[in-house]
Amino acid sequence: MSAPVRAAGGGRKSKDALQSVGDPGLTRVAPPDELRDEFAVQIWKSQSKLMIQRGTLSREDLPILMAYCNSFSYMLEADREITDNGFYTITADGGKKKHPAVNVRNDSVSQLKMLGSMLGLDPLSRSRVIGGGATKPNEDGNPFDEF
Repeated sequence: MSAPVRAAGGGRKSKDALQSVGDPGLTRVAPPDELRDEFAVQIWKSQSKLMIQRGTLSREDLPILMAYCNSFSYMLEADREITDNGFYTITADGGKKKHPAVNVRNDSVSQLKMLGSMLGLDPLSRSRVIGGGATKPNEDGNPFDEF
């Protein structure tokens, strides 16, 4: 007889299973040369350290983390451009149009959101990866546990 199979949506996984997503052998990862500037390197150091402490960083995550750090750097550069030159540029006919840096910033923020979620760096995905808020178990148990 085979072991019971857990149905999709069949309750919360154990906290130990959720925390095993990381590589326990990782204690530090050096910033790669492909990071675009010192801001990206700073984010790499802080986020990789945080993910290692949480036990959620694997070697397979490093390219995603690199893209996350570079996206953060692009966002900062676009912010500086917007601060220096404003939200609008003047067109050839004298009208206003949105500065291209606004689009770059929006794209960077979208990338940060997506990549950060994949890495467990936002509150919702973090709660899924490391077990989230503990709830007090019902004394009577869950009536669906037997299923």
